[in-house]
Amino acid sequence: MASIDWGYPNQEAITAMHAYSTHDEAKGYPAGTTQAAYDSWMAYYNKHSNSRTGVDYDKWKDSVRAEHPEWIEARDWYTSNITDTNGWKKLVSDYKGQITDPSNVKPPAFNTQSDWIDETKTPTGSGFKPPAINGFKGDAAATKGVAVNTAALEWFAKEVLQKITGPGNVLLSTVDQLNLVDPKPGGFARAEVLRQAIVGATAQDGGVKGDMKDMLVNMNTSLIAVADALLKMAGDYRNLEELNKLTNDKLNEIMGESFKGLDGLGTYGTKTVKTDGN
Repeated sequence: MASIDWGYPNQEAITAMHAYSTHDEAKGYPAGTTQAAYDSWMAYYNKHSNSRTGVDYDKWKDSVRAEHPEWIEARDWYTSNITDTNGWKKLVSDYKGQITDPSNVKPPAFNTQSDWIDETKTPTGSGFKPPAINGFKGDAAATKGVAVNTAALEWFAKEVLQKITGPGNVLLSTVDQLNLVDPKPGGFARAEVLRQAIVGATAQDGGVKGDMKDMLVNMNTSLIAVADALLKMAGDYRNLEELNKLTNDKLNEIMGESFKGLDGLGTYGTKTVKTDGN
C-alpha cells in the first residue's frame, strides 16, 4: 500500500487525519458538522457554477449568511486550512505531533499474566499440540560417553524434522489457521492501514499474514529437503571411518541445496508499516 503524501492537500491525507473534525472539536460542534456544511457548499457550487464564471462567492455569502451561516464558516475554514499552503502545513504538523506524542498513547492496563501462555492453565483454544518426539538414546554400539556416528542424524531427521513437516503437522497446520485470520479493527483510516498491514492490500502484497504463510510453506519445503539429505548422508556413511572420509566438497554436494532453502528464509519479516503515513 502506497504511503500518504502529506506535501499537498489530497483526499487521502484529509481523511487520514480527520481534518474536518479539528474544526468541530475547536468549536464544540457535533462530529461531522463541518464536513456536512462544506459538502452542502460544494453541492451549491457545483449546481450554480460554470467553467467560465464559477460562483461569485463574496456576493453569495452575504445573501445567504442568515440562512446558512454554517456553510460559510465551513468554506472559510477550508480555505484557511486546506487550500492555504501555510494552513495545510500547520494542520499536518499538528496531526503528526499528536500521533507521535507519548502522552497521547495509552498502554494497556497492567495485568499479572505473563506474555507466555501456559495452555494447561490458560487455554487459548488454538488446538495446537506439540509433536510427540522420542528422546535420542544413542546407537546400540555406544556403551558410554559420546559416540561419533550417524545415528543422531537419523534420529534428528525422523524424530524432529519429519514430525513437524508435511500435511497435518505443525508447519502446514499453522498455514491453515492463518488462512482464517481476517481482523476488522475499525472503520477509520489508521485502523484500515493496520488491517491491510496484517492481511495485505493487493494480490501482490499479502501483508504480515501472507509473508508468514509463505515463510512457513518454504520452511516446510526446506526442512523436508534437510531431512532427506541427512538420511542420505547417514545411509552413505554408516560408521566413523566412512564419516571421516566425508570431505567439505562432498558435504556441500549432499546438503548444499537444502541449506540454500534455509538461507532464503532470511528474506521474510523485513517489511515495515507505519499507520501515521510517515
